[in-house]
Amino acid sequence: MKKKWVAAAVFFAAALLILILVRCIPGFANAFCGVAGPAVLFVVGGFFGLFPFSVVELLLYAAICLVPLTLILRLAFAKKKGILKRTAFFRWCAGICLIASVIFLLYELGEDAHYFRTPFSVANGIGQGSYTTEELKETAALMAARVNTEVANVERDGDGLMQCSANVRARCREAIGRLGETYPQMAGFCPKPKAVLFSELLSRAHFAGIFFACTMEANFNRDMTAYNIPASACHELGHAKGVMMENEANFVGYLACIDAPDADLRYSGALMGWIYVGNELYKRDRAAWREIAETLDARANKDLEANTAFWKSYESTVSATVEKLNDGYIKSKGQAGGVETYDRVVDLIVSYEKGR
Repeated sequence: MKKKWVAAAVFFAAALLILILVRCIPGFANAFCGVAGPAVLFVVGGFFGLFPFSVVELLLYAAICLVPLTLILRLAFAKKKGILKRTAFFRWCAGICLIASVIFLLYELGEDAHYFRTPFSVANGIGQGSYTTEELKETAALMAARVNTEVANVERDGDGLMQCSANVRARCREAIGRLGETYPQMAGFCPKPKAVLFSELLSRAHFAGIFFACTMEANFNRDMTAYNIPASACHELGHAKGVMMENEANFVGYLACIDAPDADLRYSGALMGWIYVGNELYKRDRAAWREIAETLDARANKDLEANTAFWKSYESTVSATVEKLNDGYIKSKGQAGGVETYDRVVDLIVSYEKGR
């Protein structure tokens, strides 16, 4: 038991030290994450990447059952083993604390520290902070044109909705790899994204995907409208690569998809770009938005309508509560806009397209 307490203390102290250093020493996060980030992704992400399913998902379900069950069994068999129940309880606590300290360390290595490195957009000179309505209109028109170009190239199901071609997970990983040729942070090992087995839970929380640093797994909601999958999977892979700001992870998803050799990825990126840019244009100039929106191919509108209906069917107090919690978490990480930070990808898209 003593060894477990000591090990837990060591892991906790290491995690706490990283937490303090990245916040207090200018430049430390950049140097640390530049080395630790790829190493952790290769070792931890590489190991859990051997499994075709989301390991962290199953671990979460198992923990709900096993944490109380192991305590009950330890206390129940303590007397037979000649151990005081108090001793058995503290041994159980030692094990739990050891696991928690390891998770804390992995969280610091794979996620928290990256919030304090130079943002991806700043490091690559993308984003201008503001843009004119005319620039916004031009970009929205470009997004719509790309959607219309790709809409005929994607596969569709019996309901006329876009569906992903085979091996989309591997192709999303390859798309991130291609970004590494231009953006150093994206280079190196990258695991495949994983579909969540019980995606109903993500749907009820209104999550398209989720990244877990403890296993370095990028997970996506397999039940959502299919055009979301490539861009969302690449968004989560962006997190795995240390791009933590939500607008920037959205931008990574966009970048990875729009120039991919695969029509379903290009369509996903273009439609994602249209939604964000179009929504901002709608706020500024409704007439201009309507003029461009009317040019969208009917098949793309069908995908958009299916997407709206899908998420609307899961609106509830649960989704509203989860959104508030997510909003608070995002704000706690220096993203003052909370969940609205996702929408700030528009500045990056406009800036990028203007500079191409």
